Amino acid sequence: MNNNYVAYKKLQSGNEKDFHDLVLLFNDVFETENDVNKENIRQLLNNPSFVCVVAIRQSEVIIGGITAYELMSYDKVGSVMYVYDVAVQTIYQRSGIGSRLFSELLADCRQKGIKELFVQAEEADAHAVQFYQKLGGESLKTRQFHFNL
Repeated sequence: MNNNYVAYKKLQSGNEKDFHDLVLLFNDVFETENDVNKENIRQLLNNPSFVCVVAIRQSEVIIGGITAYELMSYDKVGSVMYVYDVAVQTIYQRSGIGSRLFSELLADCRQKGIKELFVQAEEADAHAVQFYQKLGGESLKTRQFHFNL
């Protein structure tokens, strides 16, 4: 696929439909059935600590995206960026779109003075682990604990 036909856009207030389409793409790629909460979408796009960048093909179709949250540090000056989700529509995977989405987020971090970014990947998700290693991420041994409330 020729990346010249893909545009990258940081979503903000007013881009609710694009964000809605991205959530549907996440559902498809991750094989989940998350609801699209329009009120949360509106609030997130108005939250300066939330970042969302999408890959758009032919000026209208969302084919990938990355979402992240800026988290303030209490033990050092500044903040860190936590990548919540990143996905590219299956037929466009392995064409550089995911790497470009990450590059767009890193540029946003640099512009904000953020010097650390982290993301979680399950050991069993070899595709994600390889992707983050290819980008230069350092793998740390940690455990995540999940609580249903």
